[in-house]
Amino acid sequence: YGDHRDLHKEYRRQRQMCIRDSYKWNQSYIFDEVLYQKGMLNRDLSYFIKTNEIRENIYADSAEPKSIQELRNYGHKVFAVTKGRDSIVYGINLINQNEIYITSQSKNLIRELQGYVWAKDKEGNNLQKPTGTHPDCIDAARYALMMQLKNPNRGQYAIR
Repeated sequence: YGDHRDLHKEYRRQRQMCIRDSYKWNQSYIFDEVLYQKGMLNRDLSYFIKTNEIRENIYADSAEPKSIQELRNYGHKVFAVTKGRDSIVYGINLINQNEIYITSQSKNLIRELQGYVWAKDKEGNNLQKPTGTHPDCIDAARYALMMQLKNPNRGQYAIR
């Protein structure tokens, strides 16, 4: 198997959400939640990254350029997620269209995926629009897929 690992950070609402994903040669993705905490400062996040020896690329919400730069200043490889029109629906569709596995320790991601609901029209048909807020873990998962599929050869690979 060839593994590709990235760490994804969700900045919105001051919640730090990190998912590590492994890409296997058989086109499946493994999501592993490694951090889910509210109120962390960037220096605290940098300390977490260093003490957990996370050396992979970090993809962060492009709406937070100052935080991205601060983490880069701490020496981390942080990249803004490329988002476009309808990126939420596009990312959710990527999750639905790909084979994914979620580790049992990824409690928040599991909870969010189980509770995710599409909006419905008056006749009860699903619309291509999610309801309510966009959960942090799901955002990190869709960032992982969006950036991995955009850059399939980026990252570290190993034969095991």
